Amino acid sequence: MTPWSDSAEDVDMRINLMDHAGVRQHILSPTFAPYLEDKAAAATAARLVNREIAALVVKKPDRFRSFASLPLPHIDEALAEIDYAFDVFGMDGATIQCFVGNRSATDPLFEPVYAELNRRGAVLFLHPCVNGLCSKFVNDPSLELSLGPPLEDTVIAVHYMISTIPNRYRNLKIIIPHLAGGLAMLLRRLDNQLPLVASLAEPPSITARRMWYDSCCHGSSAAMNAAIEAFGADRIVLGSDYPFLTPHETYGETIGFLARLGLSDSALELVLRGNAEALLRQERRPSAEPACFRAAP
Repeated sequence: MTPWSDSAEDVDMRINLMDHAGVRQHILSPTFAPYLEDKAAAATAARLVNREIAALVVKKPDRFRSFASLPLPHIDEALAEIDYAFDVFGMDGATIQCFVGNRSATDPLFEPVYAELNRRGAVLFLHPCVNGLCSKFVNDPSLELSLGPPLEDTVIAVHYMISTIPNRYRNLKIIIPHLAGGLAMLLRRLDNQLPLVASLAEPPSITARRMWYDSCCHGSSAAMNAAIEAFGADRIVLGSDYPFLTPHETYGETIGFLARLGLSDSALELVLRGNAEALLRQERRPSAEPACFRAAP
């Protein structure tokens, strides 16, 4: 059984899995964001999620770091939560979903959020919302979990190219999961055809290298090798999709398959450690332990 809760027993079991796989730290982030219509409810839910994650980081600061959840689409509340999550909880970045209701994550409404994260030099991690791109051709055959996430990843990566966000916010470090779905195989096509329908800052193959991609690919050597060829080993960070991959493969295998790809020692070092360390090189820790972390007397 995979440990997944924040109980002391499960945390110890999780750390044992990390030790066995040679993983020093996990970056904790919420799978699904509290995108609620009511502003107050969304802000309260985001604070609750962030408080619980931050409390675990405080218990094991050498093993865990964290990304914040934001109460989108509410801009003022999201900006306030960025301040609290970074300055009080000491979080390293934020997680948002590829789509916020019926809006793309790159909708102009969210420009103030990008501006603030860019000002802080933060990491922004995208996560699919498993909506199957709201397509009956994905959802009616129940493909929203098996096929939907890589489709979302691919589409949001192209949305970033069209929005020019990676070009305009150079201090923002955007990570797209699952090697951005099929993006690596599409870059030549996008270079040729996307300029016909969008005003771009540069060829998509160049913008692609302004973002980062996590290595979660169900152990596919074809996917990983294509991503490294398209994006470069310096753009791939280690990802595990923990604990959702563990029904299909061991946690150790999720990490260990990378060593069998025939990568150079320098490329393997970048994927396993170097890239993540560069992205998170600025230490962020709470300046004082928030009251919500203190045990009741």
